[in-house]
Amino acid sequence: MGITLRQLRAFCAVYELKNFTRAAEALNLTQSTVSKLCSELEKAIGMALFERSARGVELLEGAAELYAYAQETFGSLRAAERSLSSLAGLERGEVAIAASPIMMHTLIAPVVTQFHARHPNIVFDLHELTGDEATEHVLHGKADLGLVAMESQDPRLDCRVVYRGPMYAVVPAGHPLAQGEQARWRELARYPQILLRGAYTVRRKMDQILRDKGLEVRSVAQTGSLTTAFALVRGGMGITVMPGYVRSVCQEMGLKALCIADRPQSLHELSILRRADYRLSRAASAFLAAFEAHLGEQGQPAPAGHSSLS
Repeated sequence: MGITLRQLRAFCAVYELKNFTRAAEALNLTQSTVSKLCSELEKAIGMALFERSARGVELLEGAAELYAYAQETFGSLRAAERSLSSLAGLERGEVAIAASPIMMHTLIAPVVTQFHARHPNIVFDLHELTGDEATEHVLHGKADLGLVAMESQDPRLDCRVVYRGPMYAVVPAGHPLAQGEQARWRELARYPQILLRGAYTVRRKMDQILRDKGLEVRSVAQTGSLTTAFALVRGGMGITVMPGYVRSVCQEMGLKALCIADRPQSLHELSILRRADYRLSRAASAFLAAFEAHLGEQGQPAPAGHSSLS
């Protein structure tokens, strides 16, 4: 007997939750059914995947590898479902997009609302995640498109730069630097900094720039959210550095955005990700075209044909 999708779904639920009872609840099945499905799967592949005990579930060798294959399988099925659902043109369908919360707010949400006004029967599934999580969502077919600051190549992904813009310093309205429209890294290094955590590409890029220039900054806080950083800046705690596409947010909060004027200018790039082996649905293709046109209207697109992976 071969492996069934039902067995794989039960296995993935137990793998993720490390508990048969919670897995059964998540799948709306009985615990005995989930246990039976997992036992059938173990028999089909000829090896144990879990160690069951009173303390819970321990993953055994091979479970992680099977989970990765299962996610690829379910990803292909999800992608096929979305693609086939749009065969009627743009009369129906779904578009799944993964990006950071701030990218969703500033870059993606305006296009989603405009697209919805033209095609009201297209449903959007928006996943607000870190860059690494967004990449995984695209790889596993949970998202048609991802918008990330890509730093390395993955042969399973098609990656194309769609945005390239300067980095900005954000300061309170009454800050000494707020009298001008730009600043240099050496000036910024004199003031206390609100830093994003190292998981963010803008922080890693900033650290590299400072190393190259032989500069150090004094950090007074680290955060995982740009909006939190802006709130701390507004409170006078320090200044921060951000990509240009979030200027509207800081301006709404009464802050001043200063272009960092050092030459050559340090640019922040964003790339659209999609699975290399996956043909986008008509709805996703239409949205991608609208999104790139929107960036063009903003005067912020990357040059045609540019790849951040070349």
